[in-house]
Amino acid sequence: MDGGRRIAVSPRPCSGRRILASKKRGRPDAFVNSVKKLQRREICSKPHRAFSVTDAQERFRNIRLQEEYDTHDPKGHCSMVLPFLRKRSKIIEIVAAQDIVFALAQSGVCAAFSRETNRRICFLNVTADEVIRSLFYNKNNDSLITVSVYASDNFSSLKCRSTRIEYIRRGQPDAGFALFESESLKWPGFVEFDDVNGKVLTYSAQDSIYKVFDLKNYTMLYSISDKNVQEIKI
Repeated sequence: MDGGRRIAVSPRPCSGRRILASKKRGRPDAFVNSVKKLQRREICSKPHRAFSVTDAQERFRNIRLQEEYDTHDPKGHCSMVLPFLRKRSKIIEIVAAQDIVFALAQSGVCAAFSRETNRRICFLNVTADEVIRSLFYNKNNDSLITVSVYASDNFSSLKCRSTRIEYIRRGQPDAGFALFESESLKWPGFVEFDDVNGKVLTYSAQDSIYKVFDLKNYTMLYSISDKNVQEIKI
């Protein structure tokens, strides 16, 4: 898959957007801080890099803070029972969809904010033990896909859910529905979203089967069953 980017527990060179199930049980590993990586690349003084430190200061001097959002709730989100979900942690992913901004914290808490009121609408964690790993805005049907793991199965299996933006705007994150329930997305299984081609690729390690789904309606298009396949691209 050539569009977007791929996210994995153990980063490797790639394209597309892939989320792998974790091999190690327990609390999910932290994501690589891509913002810091980009910053180091852009302001590095080495000749082969894009900017020097001086150039970077000049380029960004006109950027001004427009608004601040805070995913942390000092009182604690009532549905969260996992201790680390209640702690403040850094933001690892931000997704904008129409008039809503979604912020995902390293702890696994995801909050939705209104651009119009600049207030928090709701949390996307709909169950007490849900840890959200990644977000994907599906512009084909105006919905947000969350990829999560759960304490009930030792954070070992990826679960996907689709929720329309209009439901989130109303503060109803639990109005979504589960995706790819037939797939066993345990390590080294994964799910990969390709926005450019409008496809979703899943790999069920239990059955050694790759499946391709349509992003518009999530219908399965075809499957490939071969234990000798090492990599697949669309």
